[in-house]
Amino acid sequence: MKNILYIISKAPYSGSQSFELIDSAMVSAIFEHNVSVLFRAEGVWSLLNDQDGELVNSKTYSKVLAALPTYDIDNLYFCEDSINQRRISRDQIDIPVKSLSINEQQQLIASQDIVMAGPN
Repeated sequence: MKNILYIISKAPYSGSQSFELIDSAMVSAIFEHNVSVLFRAEGVWSLLNDQDGELVNSKTYSKVLAALPTYDIDNLYFCEDSINQRRISRDQIDIPVKSLSINEQQQLIASQDIVMAGPN
C-alpha cells in the first residue's frame, strides 16, 4: 500500500484539473492506497460549503468532497496561510478538514510515496 498525496491548488470551477485529481484520489483509495488530499492556494475555495456547480454546468464540488469518506479518504488538509489570506472562516467549511502550517505541509509531503499535483 502506497501513501499518496493529492494537492489541489486550482479554484474548483476554473477547469477540470481539480475534479480530475479528486477522481484519481478516489480510484487510488479503491485500490486500497492510503490517500490524503491537501488544499492550498486557490484550491481552498473548493472547501466552501455554499456552492452550486449547476450554475456553470458542472458537478458541485462540495458534494463530491462530502463523498470522500465513502472511499475511506479521511486525511483532508488545508493550508492555514491560504485560508487566512482569502479570509475564509471555518464555519464556511462543512467537511472535516485539518489545518496545516507550511512546516506541517512539508512534513506531510516528505512522508508520502507519491505526490500528485496538476500543472501550475
